[in-house]
Parts: sequence; C-alpha cells; structure tokens
Amino acid sequence: MSIVYAQETGLTSEEYIACVGQTKLGASRPLGNAARIQAMIDASDLLVTARNEEGSLLGLSRTITDWHWVAYCMDLAVVENQQGGGVGKALLTETIRILGPGVGMALLPLPGVESFYSRFGMSEYPAFWHKREDRT
Repeated sequence: MSIVYAQETGLTSEEYIACVGQTKLGASRPLGNAARIQAMIDASDLLVTARNEEGSLLGLSRTITDWHWVAYCMDLAVVENQQGGGVGKALLTETIRILGPGVGMALLPLPGVESFYSRFGMSEYPAFWHKREDRT
C-alpha cells in the first residue's frame, strides 16, 4: 500500500474526527463538537496528512508555529490499524521538512497516551524536542 504524505489546507472536521476518533488521542479531544474541531483546524499553521491510494486519511499532524524558530505539534494521530508501521514517524519527518532549517519542534505529551511514548523508550510524560543543528 502506497501512502502519500502532504501538507494539507482543506482538512474537514469530519475527516479529523473520523481519524482521531480511531486513536487514543481521541479521548482528549472535543470530537463531539465539529465546530470546535473545525476552529482548531483553521487556527493551525501546518497540517500534514497521510493518505492511502484511495484518499482515506490514515493519520495527521497538526502544528502551530512562527515558521522561524519554534513549532509545537498539537496532534499526532495515526488510525489504530496503521499504528506501528512508521506512519507517525513519517508524519513528523514530513512536518520537520516543511518547517525548514532552523525551526525546532516540540511534541508535547498528553495524559492517557503513555503507550505511545513507552514504545520509543521515553519516560511517562516526556516532551520531545527536535533540535536543529543549524539554529543560530
């Protein structure tokens, strides 16, 4: 199965809800309020999606950033049946690539998603920081 990773500007609340609802992250998001979800999407600076050949959403990263120094990954979600195959890592890699040189990225932990972090050998609630070597 081929997966396409791309920056997206037209993500709908329905797609977000369907995707995030199939993850442990869903319990910490207001998935019952489509208007609030759409406002969250609209206020994001960068959305990167993973889609299969049919265009179905398999995962997403939602980021806020100043585009010059720092970015905060607010959501990293991969539907359950795609987890463990590198989709999340690829989403982060594409997000970092789009942000460009000199921008560091933080992935902030949330209660209830410990298993995600433990898979990477991290403590229960660590913060992930992607540091750019060329930051001056």
